Amino acid sequence: MTKRISVSPTIRRCILQESGFRCANPVCRMALTLEIHHIEPISEDGGNTQDNLIALCPNCHALYHKGIITPEAVKTWKMILLSLNEGFDRRSVDLLLFLGKQGEHFVSGDGVLEFASLIASDLVSVAGGVKRGGGGPWSGSIPVTLYEVRLTDKGRRFVENWKKGDQQGAIGQLQFQIKK
Repeated sequence: MTKRISVSPTIRRCILQESGFRCANPVCRMALTLEIHHIEPISEDGGNTQDNLIALCPNCHALYHKGIITPEAVKTWKMILLSLNEGFDRRSVDLLLFLGKQGEHFVSGDGVLEFASLIASDLVSVAGGVKRGGGGPWSGSIPVTLYEVRLTDKGRRFVENWKKGDQQGAIGQLQFQIKK
C-alpha cells in the first residue's frame, strides 16, 4: 500500500481556485465546505498532483465513495474545469448558468459589458436598446436604455451539456475558444 502524503497547501489552493472555490459537480456548485478528492486513488498509485485532484463538497464526495457518482463523471468534471478555465472565468460561467435559468434579462450598457466575452463567443446575444424611465419608480426622471441579453442556441446547448456533465457536448460548443 502506498503511504498517504498530505496535499501541499499550494496544490490545495490551486485546486480550490480551479473550481472557483465551489464543488466541481456542475449541478451542485456548493461553496461552503470543500474536500480534495483523488481522481486516481492513492492505493492505485494516484498522486497529489494537480491533474489528479478535484474539489468536491462533502455530499458529492460521499456519493462518489458510495458509488452513486461514477469515476467517469468526476473525470468529466475535471476536464470541464480545465477547459473552462482556459476559455472563461468563473463569472462568465455563472452568467451563462444564470441566463439558462432566467431566460432573457434586461441590462444597462454597463451590463452588456459584463456579457462581452460571451457575446463575442456567440453564446449570448444582445438586442437593441429600449428606453425606459422618465418617472418610473426605479429610474427617477432620467431615461435609461436597457438591452436584452439571452442565450443563443449555441449558449443553450452549452448550458444543457454543462448541467448534464457532458464534457464533449459542452467543450464542443467552445472549440475555437480553447485551441492554443
